[in-house]
This record gives sequence, structure tokens and C-alpha cells, in this order.
Amino acid sequence: MGYTVEDFIKSNEFSGIKIINNLYETNREIKGAQFISMADIENSGKGKLLLTSLRVYDNLDENTVIYHLEEFNKKGVSGFIVKRRNDTVPHKELFELFIHFCDAHRIPVLELPHNISYWTVLKYVLCHVYDLDIAKYLYNEIVQDQINHFLLHERYNEQTIETFFKKLETILENSVSLYDENYHCIYPITGQKEFTIIGDEKYVPHITTKHEYIRQKREYVEYIQKIDIRNYYHYYLVITEVNEPLSELDFVTLDNIIMALFYLLAQNVTKKEMEIKYLRDLRYRLINGVMSDAEEDDAASLLDLSDTDEYRVVTFYLNPEDKKEKNSIAQKNETKNLKKEMYHYLPKERIFYNTNHILYLYNEKDWKIKKEFRNTLEEIHKDIQDSLTRRNKKFKLLIGIGKSVKGYHGLKDSFKDSKAALEYIGLIREATGEKTKSIVDCAKLGFFQIFININDKEELRQYIPYSVIKLNEQDKKKNSELISTLECYLSNKQSIRKTSELMNVHPRTVSYRLSKIVDLTDIEFDNIAEILAVRNGIIILKILEQL
Repeated sequence: MGYTVEDFIKSNEFSGIKIINNLYETNREIKGAQFISMADIENSGKGKLLLTSLRVYDNLDENTVIYHLEEFNKKGVSGFIVKRRNDTVPHKELFELFIHFCDAHRIPVLELPHNISYWTVLKYVLCHVYDLDIAKYLYNEIVQDQINHFLLHERYNEQTIETFFKKLETILENSVSLYDENYHCIYPITGQKEFTIIGDEKYVPHITTKHEYIRQKREYVEYIQKIDIRNYYHYYLVITEVNEPLSELDFVTLDNIIMALFYLLAQNVTKKEMEIKYLRDLRYRLINGVMSDAEEDDAASLLDLSDTDEYRVVTFYLNPEDKKEKNSIAQKNETKNLKKEMYHYLPKERIFYNTNHILYLYNEKDWKIKKEFRNTLEEIHKDIQDSLTRRNKKFKLLIGIGKSVKGYHGLKDSFKDSKAALEYIGLIREATGEKTKSIVDCAKLGFFQIFININDKEELRQYIPYSVIKLNEQDKKKNSELISTLECYLSNKQSIRKTSELMNVHPRTVSYRLSKIVDLTDIEFDNIAEILAVRNGIIILKILEQL
């Protein structure tokens, strides 16, 4: 005779397990082990040791229960392993009926202490009844059945993944955790531990599997499996050998679990993406000023925005060197990459994609020192631009910072200013002499802001001195470059030598042009007020060219 119930009891593998019925035969051969579930209640038995809490019988009448027990007896069940539930009168009555039947047919009933898992017993029995390859095959089927039952009967909600992991920890008898791509703990919700990958030792278990793990030793040995959802969302499943080393049957469990977890996480990602899209649409409408005040109040409540915090909208834009690349697929793809890279520098929840721009919602209270934010923007610009250059991508990253506004009702004004800062960045470069300027704060535009906000050409022309208009007309007639010479001369402390170097012309050419300018306009270079008006006039002239 093979492995019997008596052999199982005498193994003393499970402290506290005991026979609880009065009449039994322990010489019954164990030909396997199985959980009792409604799905396979007709096919259980056949010399197997059946594991049950009798929960599957809770909603069945007495006659049906007796029928099923008789079916088990006909198939030669070797015994039952149970965990007693005496929480209600019906449970007690069901248990008494069960014990009475087993006494009548001399079927041994073993009670398992609540601190010992059914799965522990299942793995032990399978490995003692079969050789390891068959045990792995049968165990794989049992795990699949249990997972399928869970997925089919568990309604998906916020607690589904938590419930799933609790079941997994019961099966593996070790700690299981789930982290996102930034190593933030998703499960467990409480008692979270810091996690990082410290090595790259690969581990492939001795089972038929497609999965390879990273194995590392910190306080305990850890097995790490990376799970990618849509090649965009990344998770890390971490199994920690807190209690005992993982067996080959445990890796069989994990093989099935990874597929099920992929399914659950895909559901979670889909739900999250729908929420993100909805919130993104709300932000878009709020920032673009297409909502009423009441609608803005409702949106702000969902977006967790305050009517007292200080906000600024920061716009990031990849400006193509070739104007034909505007709104191209290449620009859109690089913009999406930009958004992803920005997650390393700024809070993810405050970054969102808006057509071919990336917007960041700055909240002053998130930054203890304002200079830190400016330094972060400069770091982002340098790193991203260096990456673009290395990859030979012909884009220049521009960053426009909108004005500070109090409360969410002012976000549309800050967004408008951030776009204006980008729109006139070329002009600002010319006026300031900073040819590579790529970060523009509208709060520092000064008088530029006055002119930028005037969209009427005729109104703008009123601010251009007659001298500048006359020089512009002369340039158009004779291509004499008087405006550009005057601008360069004024921007470089009225230095003829510096102007000639920057314009790549002889100093005498600069002197001749300046003499021509004086003849045409009677300009007085030592008159501070006149020179200021002329400089402003040149700027307005360039604004008019962009309108």
C-alpha cells in the first residue's frame, strides 16, 4: 500500500493536527489532495484527501449535502482535512451532520489548526504521493482553478488587488509586495517597506516557465518580477523569503499569479487612464477658460485645487528647427517622451499633456524656496536639450512661466501669459541680447507685457517714434540695415567696435551708418529718454511683424 492517512499523521509535519471524529480508518491510501469547491464538487474524491471548511455547503439543504458526501464515499475519498467554523447555529448543525456521516462510513476527519494553511498541507501531500514532475503538474492545475474562480467571482473594485495579494501570501507563506515604477508601495497598504533593486542576478526556477526573476539579498532573499502593462506602466512584484525558502511548487504558483496579476493591473490601468483622461479634460477646460465660475468650482473640487493657493502655469514646448515639423508625428512623439522624462523632476500628478505642449501646474506651497523651482527648470532644460542633441533630434526646448495667480479662477490668465512668453521668446532674445534664452518668466517681462497684450496694430504703431518709422522705411527701400545697426549699437553700450564685431562689418561701416541715422532722424545718443523710446519702438516694430 502507498502513502496512507496514518503515514500522514505520524509524519508530525503539522503540529496540532488531530482526528476529531470517533470512527475512522487511517489505513486508507492517499492518492492525491484537492480543495472542495462548487465547480468540481462532482469530480472530487477518487482516493484523495479533501480540504474544506465546508463553506461550499452553506447554502445547500441537508439532502443535497448528504448526496455530495455519498458521492465522495463512493469514489473512495481517503479523508477530510477541515477547519472548524462554529460562528453560527447553521454552521454547527452542518458540521455535526458532516461528522455523523464520516463516522457512519469510517472516513477520518482531521482538524487543521487555523495558523496552518491548507496550501501547506496540499503541497506536502502532493510531494509525498507523486514524483515531483507530476506533483508540479497537478499543483499547477489546482492553482489555475483557484485563480480562475477568484477572477470569475470577485467583482473588481479598489480592494480586489489587496484581496488577491492576501490570498497569494497565504499560498506562498511568505511576504508579497507590489511597487510601481518609482518604487512606491501599492501593496501592502500598511506596514510598507522601502524597496530598491540593488543587483541584477538572474534566476530561472526549475519549472517550465517564461518568467525570469531578479534575485537579491537584503535583510531577506527577494525574488523580483517586473510586469509591464502596455509598455508604459511598470510594476515590480517582490516575494520576500521571510518565513522559508520558495519551493518549486511556489514558483508554479507565481507562474500563474503573474498572468492573473497582469490581467488585474491591466484593468486597474484602464480604469486609471479613464480617470486621468477625464481629469485631463477638466484641467484643459479650466486652464483654457471655457468654464463658467460655477463649473470651475466643481472642477477644482475634483482636481483638489484651492481658491487661496498661489499657482503658476508653466508651459513646455519643443520648437522644431524646421518649421515644417510643427504638429508633426515626430514632434508629438518627442513631446510625449518629454512628459515621461519630467516625471523624474516634478510631481507626476501636476504634469499633463495639452496638444503639442506639456503643462505643469506650479503650486507655491510645494516649493519651500522659489529658487529651487527655477533651478529645477534649468536642470530639466539642460538634461532634455542634451538628450535631444545626443539623439540628433532637431528640436529646442522652450519653457514659458505664467504669472502668479491666487486661486484656480486665475489659472487661465497664467496659462495665457505662459503661452505669450513662448510666442515672443524670439523677440525677447533680440531685445535682451540673450540669443540662447530658453526659459522666459512673464513676471520678468516688464514693459514687454504691456505691448504684448495689445493686439491692435494701429494702436501699437502709436508707440513707435517717428525716427524708428523713418529708419524702417529707409531699410525697406535700400536694404541699408540701419535698424539692425542701431539696435546692436544701443544693446552694446554704444560701442562701435563691439557692434562691428557682432555684425561682422568694418568699424567704418558702422560709423557711416550711425552718421546716416543721425542725418535722417536727428537722434541724440546722450538723451536717455529718447534712446529708451527708440529701443521700445524697435521692439514694437518686431511685435508688429509677428502679429
